[in-house]
Order: sequence, then structure tokens, then C-alpha cells
Amino acid sequence: MNFLTKTRSIGLIAVALLAGCAELEPLTEYRPVVDQQRTDMPRFERDLEACRAVAVQVEADYRQRQQEQMGANLMTGLLVGAITGAVVGGGTNYQRELTAYGAASGMAAGAAANDYSYDLVTYGPRRVVDRCMAERGHTILNDIGRG
Repeated sequence: MNFLTKTRSIGLIAVALLAGCAELEPLTEYRPVVDQQRTDMPRFERDLEACRAVAVQVEADYRQRQQEQMGANLMTGLLVGAITGAVVGGGTNYQRELTAYGAASGMAAGAAANDYSYDLVTYGPRRVVDRCMAERGHTILNDIGRG
């Protein structure tokens, strides 16, 4: 297996693992927890729809930024890892192996750098819904963004 094939294989595995992360219910189904006995439920439902609409746009923006950042992190990791592997390597075969290993390690590190971004994309729009609802006078009982 040559350097490029190994690097692509490892990159595809990293992307597949990240794609397999557990997803929460869609934002359109997210409901903050409130005390229904002390809440005007018809008003709550109207406000919830309005707040979800704001959060859907925020979610789309977060996802776009996450994808851009992930691509940048993967490329940076790939380049830094490949350069490090090439500098450390000795002979030609050994150097290629270290370069491939360095590139793969760098890609994995770049993918792992997106943990915060995943949390922001997953919970950020839900936090927007909760804060929006609170600003409209509803008492939210759950942890903000965690429904």
C-alpha cells in the first residue's frame, strides 16, 4: 500500500467515525422542560415555534462553520504530520512509512480538534431556543440546551 492510499484510507476512517457520532432529536422536535401547571401552554407553543425558527438558522450557520473548520483541521493535521514524519524518517522506505504515519496521526488529531465544535453544533441551537423562551417569560427547568 503506498503513502497516498494509506493516508486516504485513514482519513476516510476518521471521517466515518465522526459521522457516526450520536445525534439528538431534530431541532424541530426539541422541547424545553417547563412546569405545565404554571405555563400558558398555547402561548408556550406559539413562542416555541418562533424560537425554533431562529435556532434553525443558527444551526445551519453552526454546521457550515463546523464543516469548514473540520476541513481546515484535517488538512493542517495532514500537512504537519506528513512534514514531521518526513523530517524524522531515515531511509526511503522508512521515511515513507513515517510520513504516512505522521499524516494519518495529524489527520486524526485534526478530526479530534472538532469536539468543541460538535458540542456547539449539537447544543448551541437548543440553548438559543431555551434563552429565547426565557426571554419571552417562560421558566425553563432543564439545563440550558439539554432539554
